Amino acid sequence: MTDLGYLEAWQMWFAGDPALKDATMHGLETLWWGRFGKIAAFFGGMTVVLDIIGPARIRGYGARLRAIAHAPGEHVRRAFSAAGLIAGLFAAIPLLELTNGFISWFAMTLLLSVAVVVVAALFEGQLSDAVPNGVAWLLEHPRTLTWWRVISLVALLVGFHFDLLAS
Repeated sequence: MTDLGYLEAWQMWFAGDPALKDATMHGLETLWWGRFGKIAAFFGGMTVVLDIIGPARIRGYGARLRAIAHAPGEHVRRAFSAAGLIAGLFAAIPLLELTNGFISWFAMTLLLSVAVVVVAALFEGQLSDAVPNGVAWLLEHPRTLTWWRVISLVALLVGFHFDLLAS
């Protein structure tokens, strides 16, 4: 595999060189640049969807989630969901061997830490409040909304750019 610079990769893309698919750019395969680009473009585009939905509907969705989270018998279902999440993450540890070290132990530890926080939030039912209310707050405040839109636009453009490069 050839490690390319940014401009070399674009020159190969414009020339239609099939060797670009097997090349790396700054140590990362072109395929992964494209995948990260797709993810960034997705999150950048979600701003438009959330803007259309609006803060009132998002808060209403949070209220419905809160009602479901505090329904009778919901604690048992959340316990099973949390146990399934933790079991699934620990079952993913053998993937470290299958990916030839692409996923580092640091990344797996970080993933497990996030999972523990999510599980704790599931047990407390706080996730149904924090996410919709946080998004609605961003949409209601013009200053933060402007920054969010700018960051989303940059994510959309950069993401599309790397997705196109990997195609």
